Amino acid sequence: MKKITYSSHYITNKDLISVNRQLQSEFITRGPATDKFEREINKVTNSKFCAVTNSATASLIISCKALDLKKNDLVWTTPNSFASTANCALICGAKVDFVDIELDTYNICLNSLEKKLKHSKKLPKIIIPVHFAGYPLDMKKLYNLKKKYKFKIIEDASHAIGAKRPDHTVGDCKYSELTVFSFQAVKVITTGEGGCITTNNKGLYEKCKLLRSHGITKNNKFFINKKNKYFPWYYEQIDLSQNYYLPDINCALGISQIKNLKKKLKRRNKIYLYY
Repeated sequence: MKKITYSSHYITNKDLISVNRQLQSEFITRGPATDKFEREINKVTNSKFCAVTNSATASLIISCKALDLKKNDLVWTTPNSFASTANCALICGAKVDFVDIELDTYNICLNSLEKKLKHSKKLPKIIIPVHFAGYPLDMKKLYNLKKKYKFKIIEDASHAIGAKRPDHTVGDCKYSELTVFSFQAVKVITTGEGGCITTNNKGLYEKCKLLRSHGITKNNKFFINKKNKYFPWYYEQIDLSQNYYLPDINCALGISQIKNLKKKLKRRNKIYLYY
């Protein structure tokens, strides 16, 4: 009897060649493969900027911090997501509350959300909708509520790279500040562990890149001590964060995997229709 797994990674010979080539290159981390993978994600999602990280969890934490989430701020999300979707807010010292889901899509119920917003004494600073199992939420309706109630949006699209609605692609940030994807082993494409943030806001992008690397910058336009900007070895820590970099080895796998995104989505849809 064949064992049916929850999900499993799918690695091709081209993936193996890509990773092996990277291992034999000048860089195995913090090199050009990172930039190349980010550009490929921008193409797929129709976004302007992308920062890859070592997990979607890291991407969620960075996104919250980039939007200046602080102690006693409020984040709303759905209760059926993985722990990271709520934990990213708790790590920032914020409070979390939940909104009910639709039983047909398992996404956030926008009618329930609207009622909750209307009757809440304290409104959320950030709402994190989850595109559950890759099914894209109607972001335009959520955006209309955002305009009325003045909250920010981080899309948790961990399951949803390549997903589309008639008016936009998930990750294009047409209706949100930031979108987070996961490249963990069971996701549509994998880097082993990994994730990314997409955005169209250059300021948020630069903040995300800073938070990805200890809050340290070598970009002299952010320096406090401007007199040191002429020294190529000089850097400053201007924020507090951790190391969330995705190595070039993993990026090389991602670059190879993303080339077959359409094929992978077609295979998953075939399995879905079979069930």
